[in-house]
Amino acid sequence: MSTINFDQLIQNLESGVQSLAKSSFTEYEQAAKTDGANAIDGMKNNLQVWSQAVANGSLSFEDLGFLLKEEEALTEMTALKEAGLAEVRIDEFKLGVVNIITAGIASAIKV
Repeated sequence: MSTINFDQLIQNLESGVQSLAKSSFTEYEQAAKTDGANAIDGMKNNLQVWSQAVANGSLSFEDLGFLLKEEEALTEMTALKEAGLAEVRIDEFKLGVVNIITAGIASAIKV
């Protein structure tokens, strides 16, 4: 069973989400950074449980992706909504965050 450095994983995810916000938006960059940071922060407990479940084989990456897409902290994106960003663009950003998290967990457990 793999041991995950959870603090490093969170730092990597936060960095990845900040980079995604910067590369995806110009006018809405700060709102995206805020929402991304809030989403990671709101999911920390679940991310710790889920990443360990993936590491020990009791959760597949497919199931992880499903759980992430349904995660309430990720569905809120209040700053982007308040800024008036179209729902389609918000959904694209959320999918990008899901991909960053999945890849980050894969990297953390050396899959």
